[in-house]
Amino acid sequence: MSEGSLTDHEKEGVKFLDRDFAQCFQQMRHYDGQIVDICKFSFTGYIAVVGTGLALYKHGNERNIDYTLPSVAILCLAAIFGFILLGLVVRNRVYFVIVARYVNEHRGFFLKDKPLGFANESKMFTNFAYPPYFSWLSSQSWLIYVIIALNAAMIAVATFLICIENKSDYWLCLRWGVFMFLSLAGVQLFTSVRYLKKRDQKSASVALWGNNQNSSNVDNPPTNGSGTALEHNESNRKSLHRGES
Repeated sequence: MSEGSLTDHEKEGVKFLDRDFAQCFQQMRHYDGQIVDICKFSFTGYIAVVGTGLALYKHGNERNIDYTLPSVAILCLAAIFGFILLGLVVRNRVYFVIVARYVNEHRGFFLKDKPLGFANESKMFTNFAYPPYFSWLSSQSWLIYVIIALNAAMIAVATFLICIENKSDYWLCLRWGVFMFLSLAGVQLFTSVRYLKKRDQKSASVALWGNNQNSSNVDNPPTNGSGTALEHNESNRKSLHRGES
């Protein structure tokens, strides 16, 4: 279809899709960058917290002062903060996938007719069902694994310190620390993967807000039975106006 044969409404639609694609691509990069920034912030915080907690514990041992509880408290608070950051990264993955799928849908729509003979020989992404919300080999998934490991390490070290302070056997304390690390890492991984995989095969609004009445209204705006959703909204607006008069 040539540009001259397009109606004014169709021309506006083309402009909208063009702007929408560019803005969504920028938004996709934003979410990807945000995940990386959260991880950078996490790594810096973990290094500072671990250094502070262990330095405090060592300082207490050198002066025969029991700083075990303050050290453990610092590590546990860091782990709690880490859980929040993990939640932010997982949630940003949902936003990223939704926008990435929308970008793929745009690209697939325009490339299906091979405009200007462009055949997409490189097979650039055009499938709106991809990427999946969770992929074991995704770079973002690896960042999630690292945060999970660091959170588990905080609790494992805290457990080890408490055990050692109670004069328990060193190897017993080490086993308790490893057990806490593996258990907490497993729980975090299971929860994160389950949350992301449950988003698949759902619309964007349901994936974000869940299967409730509000998300249903976003996907399927109400109509007045014979008219469009826009006509229904216009009818409601006029009714409200008459009620205020």
